[in-house]
Amino acid sequence: MLTICLLILLSQPDTTNVDPMESMAYSADSLVFRINEENLTLVGSASIQQRRLSIAADTIRYLSTEETVRATGNVDIADGGENATGTALIYHIPTATARTFSTTSFYDRAQYNSETVTMLSRDEFNLTNVIFTSCEKDTFDYYFWAEMMKVYPDDKAVAKPIVLYVQDTPVFWLPYVVFPIRRGRSSGFTIPTLGSSSRDGRYIRKIGYYFGFSDYFDLLISSDLMEKTRFQVTMTERHNLRYIMNGRSRIQWRRQFENSRDRWLVESTHTHELFDGTMVRLTGNFVSDRSYLEDTQQNPQDRMEGQLRSWLSLSRNIGRGSAQINVEYTEYLNALPDSVDNELLSELSAPDIRFSHPSAPVFTTPSDPASQRIWHSLYWNFSSHYLTEKTEWEDSSLYNAGMKVSSSLSGSSRLGGILAVSPWLKTTGTIYHRDMQGNTYPGWLHNSIGLSLATDIYGMFSSNFAGYSILRHTISPSISTSWAPDQYLSTDGGFLDTDTADSVYYRFSDFSLPSSGTVVTFSLLNVLEGKRLSRGTVVKKTLAELALSSSFSPDREEEQFSPVSISLNLTPAQWISTRVNSSYSTYTGKAQDLSFTTSLQLAGNDPTMQPDSGFIITPLSWRLNLSHNWRPSLYSEDDDLNKLRLSVSLNLTTRWALNYRAYYDITGDDFISQDYSIMRDLDSWEAIFTRHVSDIDTGFYFRINIKVFPDIKVEQHTSSF
Repeated sequence: MLTICLLILLSQPDTTNVDPMESMAYSADSLVFRINEENLTLVGSASIQQRRLSIAADTIRYLSTEETVRATGNVDIADGGENATGTALIYHIPTATARTFSTTSFYDRAQYNSETVTMLSRDEFNLTNVIFTSCEKDTFDYYFWAEMMKVYPDDKAVAKPIVLYVQDTPVFWLPYVVFPIRRGRSSGFTIPTLGSSSRDGRYIRKIGYYFGFSDYFDLLISSDLMEKTRFQVTMTERHNLRYIMNGRSRIQWRRQFENSRDRWLVESTHTHELFDGTMVRLTGNFVSDRSYLEDTQQNPQDRMEGQLRSWLSLSRNIGRGSAQINVEYTEYLNALPDSVDNELLSELSAPDIRFSHPSAPVFTTPSDPASQRIWHSLYWNFSSHYLTEKTEWEDSSLYNAGMKVSSSLSGSSRLGGILAVSPWLKTTGTIYHRDMQGNTYPGWLHNSIGLSLATDIYGMFSSNFAGYSILRHTISPSISTSWAPDQYLSTDGGFLDTDTADSVYYRFSDFSLPSSGTVVTFSLLNVLEGKRLSRGTVVKKTLAELALSSSFSPDREEEQFSPVSISLNLTPAQWISTRVNSSYSTYTGKAQDLSFTTSLQLAGNDPTMQPDSGFIITPLSWRLNLSHNWRPSLYSEDDDLNKLRLSVSLNLTTRWALNYRAYYDITGDDFISQDYSIMRDLDSWEAIFTRHVSDIDTGFYFRINIKVFPDIKVEQHTSSF
């Protein structure tokens, strides 16, 4: 292919009307010029150069009567840093045609050898007896051979016939092949996948055509034919214009053979930033029936998806505030009509309008810190939410609409530089479309106040623990209290008890009801940090965190103290971490919701796993990830959860690699899933074998592909799905 590019440069028209040799620089060990014939012969290390193009050979002849340039013996053609070699070259100046013999060139990570390359025009070339490969060995591991090839630069190449050889053994033959050679995206047929599974029988997948319309938009149309089950067509579109828009869409249609049933799926996402700063986001997910994902998707996570969400969002900044308009539809796929009474089927929010103004100072803060007063620490914020929502159950439906407005005033100061004090005042008002009695546009207004106190206590001491020279212990106690009156202002014009709100107003989304009472919350955070010197740099690391929290509600008749929430994080080293969560009731004296999560990540090199060749090479790498999740049932063994995840990767040699993953249920003494992969480096080729076993799907996958051209592959896939 490089030869073709160089011949094109050589064929540039001469617009100066001077002798071609006079426009070139040339040199040789000896030069023979025949005056009568006006022939020039360069012998021994001969070379000619014009612009970036240079030709070197044992002998170069310019024949003025024939108007040709002939180069013979170790011909080397160079353009910049790229080269092509051959045994001979003939170039006819008037017709701008050329031919090279026994040519070797490199193009796009591949080597091309051809018996002849003939330039018929700047847009058409003929090649004969062509061999091309990405293998760099003297004896090729693989190569493609074509008897004839016609090349249209920057467009396509047509070869016939074409044969793939592996170690000089023919593997497959095609009578006619057309493939694109344009730089960047280009349209063309895709390479299909052949295989079989116990469910589908023999199949051919991903046979289709790719449309590379531009750098910003493409389309792939592919089809799958399964011997036992179905015929499927999928269209996948992608678009991306930097800083303006991006997204993708997928439409899938299938005909099932066993019942002649047509099923479909539509997925689409799009993000677009308009010229005025408005951001548009769109996500659409629709299926022909509730069991489509469960029955059709290869990915187990997709098959277990329980709901589909589709939404449209428009958002933009207005001053310091932000506004957003949403339309959202959620369909619950796990709902099976007539199996469970009154199951939830779908939810529709249209429209969902929000506006918020972030915290801002009530008074302008002076630039001089000495002029600042306590009122300069007062901040306010504002938010509003309008929602129309329709909920569908199997036997009923409910329509709700309302608007909520809330605003708060808060302050912050530090007494004595030690105690942080943060008082706040909040007002919330809500108006509904209707209430439970059918009255239109009812509403309420309610206030609440609160106060937070917090401080930090530090302690530092020397240590030799794990190489840390200094440990710092930080204790952060805090207490906060909130109070709300037991009455709210109704749009009827009177004050009503908060206990009556449940019988008047609907609860939906984030539209809560006015509540009263006093709540005091306590929290205590302990953080242990270490500091050490590593390679001249001070390294800080959090080694442990312990968080305790509880609340006290004096208005409750029973159990005024809530259970104490406990969270402990231990990270003594970068490769191991443990998290413990639980809660403790002071009334029952029992722990609840106890769980342990431990993660272990190790990686390194094992110099013992080396061949006894005497050569010094880099030690082979290995990696191990282990996570353990244990949630013991403290009072009933039936609810124990004890599971282990393991992932191991190991380079057995420089050419063999092994990956293993397992998900094990310790309580049930059984594997949930296992899979292992063996990878083999075959110089120009690579091979992978994967075996997977689970309750959902069991099978294997095998592939051999060329490294440089991964789409050129042979693969086999069998599964129970």
